[in-house]
Amino acid sequence: MATIVLATHNIVRWLVLAAGVWAVIRAWRGWRGRSVWSASDAGAVRLFVNALSLQFVIGVILYAVSPLIRQGFGDMGAAMRTASVRYFMVEHVAMMLVAIAFGHIGAAKVRKAGSDSARFQTATIWMGLALAAAAGFVPWFRPLLPQF
Repeated sequence: MATIVLATHNIVRWLVLAAGVWAVIRAWRGWRGRSVWSASDAGAVRLFVNALSLQFVIGVILYAVSPLIRQGFGDMGAAMRTASVRYFMVEHVAMMLVAIAFGHIGAAKVRKAGSDSARFQTATIWMGLALAAAAGFVPWFRPLLPQF
């Protein structure tokens, strides 16, 4: 079970990163080009935030079934002294929660923005922060594609 969930989590990270890059590029180009905010722009933001949310749900399931996490909870002192275990138990989780928070806060601020320029600017900043947090704490040292 843990292997399947980990593989799914691994695959969905690419959706998250691609959707994030797409949302940030659209927002930045719209901001720079003084474009009119469109349903496609809103859809790019929504896709990124939904991808983050999906990844969160898969991550929670993975956290519940992971033997590494179980082992870590068995001896928290040893887990916190072991960098790789601490990373998955605390650091990765915390920063991904920050990324999700940035995405959701940004999406709400975009909806409330008063002008197209403000929407693009807000989306660029908040989606950029969410993407930076997510990309910065992806475990790049793990295989780039799942190992079945």
